Amino acid sequence: MKRLLLTLVAFAVVLLSACGSRASVPPDGPTSTPNTAEAYLTSGDSYSDAQDYDQTSADYGQAILLKPDYAEAYNNRGSAYYWKNEYASAIADYDRDIDLRPGYAYAPNNRGAAYMANDHSDQAIGDFDRALALNPGLPQALTNRGNAYLRLGRVNLALADFRQGGTNPLRTVALVCGVPYVVVVLGLVALSIVRRRLLARRRRAIESE
Repeated sequence: MKRLLLTLVAFAVVLLSACGSRASVPPDGPTSTPNTAEAYLTSGDSYSDAQDYDQTSADYGQAILLKPDYAEAYNNRGSAYYWKNEYASAIADYDRDIDLRPGYAYAPNNRGAAYMANDHSDQAIGDFDRALALNPGLPQALTNRGNAYLRLGRVNLALADFRQGGTNPLRTVALVCGVPYVVVVLGLVALSIVRRRLLARRRRAIESE
């Protein structure tokens, strides 16, 4: 029994320590009326589809030079920086997008994703809260916040967000933690068995008294 408990504790530690996946950064919404800056934005989008993030960020940068208040370009360049692992630059661009579009829920969601990728899960949760205040039920924000909770070991809150976001909680945990779905299920089954045995042992101890 003691060996089984130690094995399950080790399983839980490995599961939580593995939960370091990146959050999802959704594509941006509609763009403004086409112009030269818009052409650069469209070009950047094409390079993004091809996963050429150096050229992507360069084209979005040109769009910003031509139109300094181009919120979509800041958001999209932030996403390009995110995929290049340049999280400080991504956060700076998302900051600018939030300044320009304070009611746009995806901007704080995306900034939260960058914070979480940069190991600042508490700040990330604050941004996901802000995104959900602007757009309650936003699936990306719920999933991202669930991932952040999971990284911090707040499993119940994580599962609640996954459920509300319309995803299978156990499958999401498996995907986030990079372990097979069956491992998560078997681990939970084993924990349930241990819990029942411990309760039965306590009942027998009480009855014997």
